[in-house]
Amino acid sequence: MCLSTVYAVQENEQQEIMTDVARIESEGTGFWAVDLFGDRKFIEGSIRTVDLMAGTVMIDQGDPGR
Repeated sequence: MCLSTVYAVQENEQQEIMTDVARIESEGTGFWAVDLFGDRKFIEGSIRTVDLMAGTVMIDQGDPGR
């Protein structure tokens, strides 16, 4: 099974947002992350990196001070 952990990246700091993510859907200014159990969370930003081997997705949320 290929599940991922989604992290938000702001000012080069990362914060874990959601684990066991099975699906990511683009919508407007961000993405819906859907986990193994069907729980959904909207994450604003753009994809910085997806590492399928490590099971990580980095979402760039930019500089909150801008």
